[in-house]
Amino acid sequence: MHFLKNRILWLTIYAIGITGVFLYFLFPSQVVLQRLEAAVNSAGYLLEAGSLRPSVPLGIKLKDVTVHSGQAPSDALFRGEFMDLQFNPFSVFRKNKTVYFNSRAYGGSLGGRADFLSFDHANPPSGGSIHFQDIDIARCNPAVFPLIRGLTGHAKGSATYVLENPANRISTGKMLLFLTGGSYALPEPFLGVSRFEYDRGEVSAKWQSGSVTLEKFEILGSRMKCSLQGDIQLAPRLEESRLNLKGVLEMSGNNNVKMNVTVGGTLASPSFRYI
Repeated sequence: MHFLKNRILWLTIYAIGITGVFLYFLFPSQVVLQRLEAAVNSAGYLLEAGSLRPSVPLGIKLKDVTVHSGQAPSDALFRGEFMDLQFNPFSVFRKNKTVYFNSRAYGGSLGGRADFLSFDHANPPSGGSIHFQDIDIARCNPAVFPLIRGLTGHAKGSATYVLENPANRISTGKMLLFLTGGSYALPEPFLGVSRFEYDRGEVSAKWQSGSVTLEKFEILGSRMKCSLQGDIQLAPRLEESRLNLKGVLEMSGNNNVKMNVTVGGTLASPSFRYI
């Protein structure tokens, strides 16, 4: 074809390629990392990263990433092998500016998007979504996620989030979680059982106006089955959120047992009653 012999075309492609290579190697990684850390710190968090590099087409890639809460620096909110952030240029013309992310963490993978009203100020996302798979629950920090305290196994699922009122940080969202091959250490022994081994589980929840509605919580094992429903009243400190759950517990063996169960207390210190 004639256009393949066009020298101007090939010179243009060559020039673009060379420019891209130079921009990649001359990218001010250290400066960008320092500014990113400063922006995250101004939002009340601490960001640590082993390195930062440009990532095609329009992003950056962080390695050995850790995010801490400014109020509790010893607790890692997130710890990952890497995180790739990609900016959506078309979102410049929209109300929300979108950043897509992809990460390797806790033995599995996480991906999704985060929407921001502006990049001028360090504000929490106005919305977003996340999907994850093959997450090793035991590697997650129970101080950050009190709901998983005493739980092992692997998880996959998804969640969505929308900030309805940025001034009061009122949000709505929903989550779907699937569990496989793990156990749950009971806060106190029940009928001589201190740990519940399960094969699979499913959790479905939604939240709005400071309350989480647990639509489905079901875990199934060879000797025990438990299902719960109810609500969780969120507190400023997540671990102090109040539980109000009811359900059924079934145990199989020499003597089959089936009874109602209620769960009260807080996420950090749940209390069980069996009827």
